[in-house]
Amino acid sequence: MGESFTFSGVMISLAIVMIFITLAYVILLAFSRQSGEICGWELRGAWRRIAAVARTTVAEGVRVRFASGFAAVILIAVPLFWLTADGDGTVKGRIQMFITYSLGFAAFMLALLTIFFSCRSLSVEIGSRQIYAIATKPMPRWQLLVGKWLGIMLFNVTLLLVVFLGAWAGTKATVSRFKSHLARELVTYCALTEDQAAVAVAALDHVRGIGKQGADSPVIDAWAEALGLPKEKIIEWRTKLPESTRVDVRRFDEVRRQVMVARASISPPMPDLNQEIERIYGKLKTADRLPEDWSDRRIREQIEAELRGALTTIQPGMARVWKLAGPRPETGPEFIMSVRFKLQASRDLPAVTLGEMALEKDTLICGWGVGNPSKANYVERQDVFPVRTVNELEIPVNCIEEDGTIQLAFANLDPRQVDVTIDLPDDLQVLYRVGSYEQNLGRAFLAVLIPLTCLTSFGVCASTFLSLPVGSLIIVTLYILSMSMGFVAESFAATPEYVPEHPPLSYEIRRAAIGAVDWALYIGDVDPVRKLIEGRAVDWPLIWQNVWRHVLLKSTIVMAAGVMIFRRRELASVIV
Repeated sequence: MGESFTFSGVMISLAIVMIFITLAYVILLAFSRQSGEICGWELRGAWRRIAAVARTTVAEGVRVRFASGFAAVILIAVPLFWLTADGDGTVKGRIQMFITYSLGFAAFMLALLTIFFSCRSLSVEIGSRQIYAIATKPMPRWQLLVGKWLGIMLFNVTLLLVVFLGAWAGTKATVSRFKSHLARELVTYCALTEDQAAVAVAALDHVRGIGKQGADSPVIDAWAEALGLPKEKIIEWRTKLPESTRVDVRRFDEVRRQVMVARASISPPMPDLNQEIERIYGKLKTADRLPEDWSDRRIREQIEAELRGALTTIQPGMARVWKLAGPRPETGPEFIMSVRFKLQASRDLPAVTLGEMALEKDTLICGWGVGNPSKANYVERQDVFPVRTVNELEIPVNCIEEDGTIQLAFANLDPRQVDVTIDLPDDLQVLYRVGSYEQNLGRAFLAVLIPLTCLTSFGVCASTFLSLPVGSLIIVTLYILSMSMGFVAESFAATPEYVPEHPPLSYEIRRAAIGAVDWALYIGDVDPVRKLIEGRAVDWPLIWQNVWRHVLLKSTIVMAAGVMIFRRRELASVIV
């Protein structure tokens, strides 16, 4: 055994040495001038030639009608959306809708522009024979492709940078428009002088801390401090404002805390139920209570569904407690924590009247407790919240333990005797500030570039052997297919819910094929626009994960394939 192991080790070592020698020889041969084309893989002066091709490509993007037309549509759409986006009529709704429409539309249009422009990059030059003037110059073909890719990406980066600057400016303009309107309302309805109104509006930039309603609002405190007046006087002024303006002031404070910010999230961990499932299954089997017409897998799935339901359902008059491992709390007023939750009721809730309290349709009375009940910093809040709607409840930082442990308690207090379900982990999260809006916008900019990088690589590769119409059609089809892979997997019954108890070979082949296509076509899963409008941080780890998978790996493989195809393609036939 020992001699066999030694012989195997020696043979493996020799094989590794031979592989390294072969790779070194191939690399040396590839980067020599005798590699089959002019200059081959030579690196000397590569950057100068690549930069020249990139500059020409950018100029071509400005000159070509369809590219400049796409760019004009994108640049015109941003201010147009700023003028028309209204949302729910409040300043928060306008900002969220403007961000959604401007960035979402720009990302989609840039994807189409990238596909058409990259597929045109070489195919038109080859078709019109302009490539002859380039191919005869002392420039390797791989440098031509890299220059084309770099030029298209520079064109994309420039357009996208203008779009994101426009989105930032539009957001600030919406805030400025709200402040101007508020200043006029303060002068008109509250009899403030223009100087006092200007001071009150400027004080909005200095509001800090968690949001509260009514007289406890931090906006009231900021106005009282800035104007040097008692809170009672400020409250009196506030009641004179129109209802729409008072709502706008409250929603503007939500913008500060929930939109123009970068927040990370944590959720309650779901326990591992496998051991409990097997215990219950074994108990049922011992008692001979297993359904005869059910498979073992279906029985286990039913047990798991009942266990999860017991963990996520709160019956009338009952409570549930969760513990989350969060970050160490900070003492500054900028560090705000909030509980984001969505309640599901087991049935429709009619409107009822309880004494002096009127409960609207599909609303629930519930209570939240934050912190350790045995400590003085424990906080409770009882309120009415709508069901099937995302709600946010801000919590004091001093309720959090020093090590970051967050204890949440939920009580179902609704008198209509309805079960409440909180689907974990998506429908219960704790959000906390980790950065500014501008930082989050910068990370979103990088996230949008990731799919554009992949599409550029696919298009440039296609242009080496396909015409513009064919290449564009194929890449657009693949792009649409990549965005609908979930539907495709479900259509082929390759999702987890369709897995049979004993999967046949045909299912495994189908699942492997769908997985391979998904990996090959998928071009990013950061979803930055949705995170921006919710004030969620576009995470660096997720960005780097997508950069490694889609930019460094997938794009490099596709571009390498394009280089190999282009180096072996005969650009002109010799007629004798």
